Amino acid sequence: MVREDDLRATFSALHAGEAPPRAVTAADLIQRGRTVRSRRRTIAVAGTGLATVGVVAVALAVLPAAKPPDPLVPGPSTTSTTTPAPQRSSPALPTTPQTTALLPGSVQPPSRSTTSPGSPPETSVDPTSTTTNTEPALTTRP
Repeated sequence: MVREDDLRATFSALHAGEAPPRAVTAADLIQRGRTVRSRRRTIAVAGTGLATVGVVAVALAVLPAAKPPDPLVPGPSTTSTTTPAPQRSSPALPTTPQTTALLPGSVQPPSRSTTSPGSPPETSVDPTSTTTNTEPALTTRP
């Protein structure tokens, strides 16, 4: 066993000597922190840029190529509606539809079936018919 007096002498000799200079100072710590932060920021910016380029490349490879859209064709006008003209007594004169304008936000009335010149007229059964024939009587509508 080591004697207690020998230990005291060893510790006294170590304590009497000068301490070695410190290897790390506060300025060194601050500078090293700035360097590490700058390196991390550079890596983050580069990684984000590479990830963006990768996502765009995958999207272009996976998504189909866009074709040009079909040319636009004007559709039916929603601001006017066609109503049949009053029936005329002369069958020789063709009837022409009248056009009425709708106000914005108004509801368009249900469209009525109209016949155009040269097409066969619509037929329907007359419910007030009193014929004795077994076939129903037919009337024509313009």
